[in-house]
Amino acid sequence: MTRPRAVIETTSRERYRVQFTIGKKSHDTLRSLQALLRREIPDGDAGAIVERALSLLLEKVEKSKFAATAKPRRAIRRGTDTARMPNEARTPVVLSRDIPNSVERAAWRRDGGRCAFVSKDGVRCKERSFLEFHHVQAHARGGPPTLDNISLRCWRHNQYEAELVFGTKTQSGRREVPHSPRTPSTP
Repeated sequence: MTRPRAVIETTSRERYRVQFTIGKKSHDTLRSLQALLRREIPDGDAGAIVERALSLLLEKVEKSKFAATAKPRRAIRRGTDTARMPNEARTPVVLSRDIPNSVERAAWRRDGGRCAFVSKDGVRCKERSFLEFHHVQAHARGGPPTLDNISLRCWRHNQYEAELVFGTKTQSGRREVPHSPRTPSTP
């Protein structure tokens, strides 16, 4: 038996009607929350309870995905993911592929939790699911994991931009390198 799809429709500016079916356990949980929250929500408004629950769930998921916190800690050991080259004493070279949690949090906020890909005609992608952190300058090409170089992309646009840089995979697993224009040789 298939469940009917949830209904989400705009009723007025910044107000939505949401209609969905829940099971007995969720219904009992909602009733328990209505009783426990009578002081804060005297009329037991299910919408107010769901809003509060969604905020708490979002906070929990962001914390697990990006180590989001109100008071971020410093790294335990400074400089553990950077090294200095002998010729460039002041320029750190990032060895780690990992993006720092602070950069992930900042990129998520800056991009509004949606794909930041903008098409040639100026239209921004609206996708909010299956998002990935994208290196604008590819990590393999020396792109650092900094806020200026990290952006959100949906899976498809991240794949598309990777193919622009590295080419497409063939059935043999090899990459067809994109054709690059020849530069005139200098004498």
